Amino acid sequence: MNINFNQSNIKFKKGTVILAGAGPGNPSLITLKLKYIISLADVVIFDALVNKKILELCKPNVKLIYAGKIKERKACTQSEINEWLLKYSKKNKKVLRLKGGDVSFFSRVSQEINFLKKNKVKTEIFSGITSSQASLQKAQSNFFNESNFCNFITGHKIIKKNKEVNYSQICKNKGKIIIYMGVGQISIIVSKLILNGVNENEKVTLIENASKQSEKLFFTTLKKCPTFIKKKNINSPSIIIIR
Repeated sequence: MNINFNQSNIKFKKGTVILAGAGPGNPSLITLKLKYIISLADVVIFDALVNKKILELCKPNVKLIYAGKIKERKACTQSEINEWLLKYSKKNKKVLRLKGGDVSFFSRVSQEINFLKKNKVKTEIFSGITSSQASLQKAQSNFFNESNFCNFITGHKIIKKNKEVNYSQICKNKGKIIIYMGVGQISIIVSKLILNGVNENEKVTLIENASKQSEKLFFTTLKKCPTFIKKKNINSPSIIIIR
């Protein structure tokens, strides 16, 4: 199949910011759209979960800006990233904001889009394959069980404040529970799920580094999950699938 993007409706105009998903990690899982536009970008601002192999598709004189964590310092702030996006778009550059997985899944894409629109910068979003898709493929499973519900939650530190997760509703609908960024908060998550009625012997599937060469697949039960993660030294990025 030969697709000529130059004759399609995919454009990357100067002064535009495209926010794109780089997929779950394996370079073979990027979209054809991304493969095309990354070769046109003047500036690429990328997160820690973006596979560096993908950046080899950039043109030789591209400006690469790493927006993830560095051992010697904390991750870049959202304000820093916003200012980079604005600075280079106002210089009439083609700016690519590259995030791991799908750009709209548990990311700050709305904050960046709203900031850019407020500053009259043209934006576009290009989707990617999210890590839960790659994880379910590895587990040979699907998003929906007999309940026809699927619950996505984040185990990020905001979960400590109990502001965004309605555990009662999640437990009532009997749907599959897919947890992003949950390894560090797994004890809290498990206790709240059991407290709200999820069977402590419910099956749990864990996928570490989904789609990458270092990908690992594990099985345990809900009650044993925190101890199991510690024993097996399972780290982020990992997807946790319950039911």
